Amino acid sequence: MKTRDEEIDFIRLNGVRIASCAWNGFIAKGRGMVCVLSDLHNELLGHVPFDFMPAVDAAKFISEWDDSREKQMLTIYEPEKEVVICFVRSKGEKTDVDCYKVITRPPPPQAAEQE
Repeated sequence: MKTRDEEIDFIRLNGVRIASCAWNGFIAKGRGMVCVLSDLHNELLGHVPFDFMPAVDAAKFISEWDDSREKQMLTIYEPEKEVVICFVRSKGEKTDVDCYKVITRPPPPQAAEQE
């Protein structure tokens, strides 16, 4: 996924699973984000994995964490109705990150019940 539209489509198509993942991760590990590994390799295989990353791990992963937009998102989001989703792409030794804070339908607790 290279464009914002592709990322938004991915969120729409996988919204319930993403919200469920976020809620289960929040219950088990506290605040965090759902990381989507959107490398071209994964896309070509037709499987784009995602998983929950607690804030403490995100702080190690994202450079300049203390002043980052991602830290701010994780500080203010409301886990009962919102999800922070981070698209991660490797580009050689560099990693690109795009993050979104979205309200999900159904909310994360209900999504987890549906899974």
